Amino acid sequence: MSDTFIINPRATLGDNQPDPAQAVADRLARDYVDTFLETDRLGDEAGQMPELVTSDDTALRLGAMIKRMKDHDATLESFREAEKLPFLRGGNAVDNTFFVQRDKLARRRKGDRSVKPGWIDILQARIDNWQAQKRAAEIARLNEERREAERLAAAEQARLRKLQEEAQEAERALARARSEASKAQRAAEAAEAARKQAQAQAEADRAREQAEEARLATLVMDADIVRTRSQDNGVLLTSRQEGYAILIDRSLINMNTLAPYFTDNEIEKALRGWAKANGHKVAMPGAEIGFRQRGVTR
Repeated sequence: MSDTFIINPRATLGDNQPDPAQAVADRLARDYVDTFLETDRLGDEAGQMPELVTSDDTALRLGAMIKRMKDHDATLESFREAEKLPFLRGGNAVDNTFFVQRDKLARRRKGDRSVKPGWIDILQARIDNWQAQKRAAEIARLNEERREAERLAAAEQARLRKLQEEAQEAERALARARSEASKAQRAAEAAEAARKQAQAQAEADRAREQAEEARLATLVMDADIVRTRSQDNGVLLTSRQEGYAILIDRSLINMNTLAPYFTDNEIEKALRGWAKANGHKVAMPGAEIGFRQRGVTR
């Protein structure tokens, strides 16, 4: 047996390896143990502070506590940024490397019109154009069949009306001749009139059925019209209905209609922008706008 092994690094990547995120967390806990203990110490000390401020001295004690905690918070943030920077740059490098390759193939966000289309988008657009032509031609053919069936049905209806009129005339003639014709003749003429009327009715019904079949044919699903499957590689080309909404002219958009679909956070963000643009001096129903005092500890 050969002692040579061929290893696929992509297939074994991560196999039987510790969680890298947990390894980083464990390393940080060791390296910054004193810093993290200081966070707990400050929290314990803050928990012992007076719950009610009744003098400037007490307020200053709390202010001093806040200042120490802010300094510690700034230290933690500086350590966080320093520790994350290599990972951030590495992650950005990974993203950029693979995103560049993926962008060559297709837009990663389908609705992002600011991104140049990839080859998948370009080729799919060509298929879409062909399917649109195929769809239009098939619908035109079906509509022509429907119109022809409707024309034939109308012609049959006209013929039916004519036959019915002839049958009615025959009945009237029969009535006029009753006094002169024999009973057998009257029966024969009545039977012939009934036969013609029944035949005309049957032909009219058949024409209506053909018209309805042609109408139903025009209701065939769009996916059925354009569906094509390759016998060589199994590729299936079809279509599906997809809703879309694209902003063309913001000035024409009815904001009142869209209002129910904004979240409170989105509305409040817009409200803050509007209030700032107006110097926080203009009121708006449903909102509270103005200035308020906020404590600052330095």
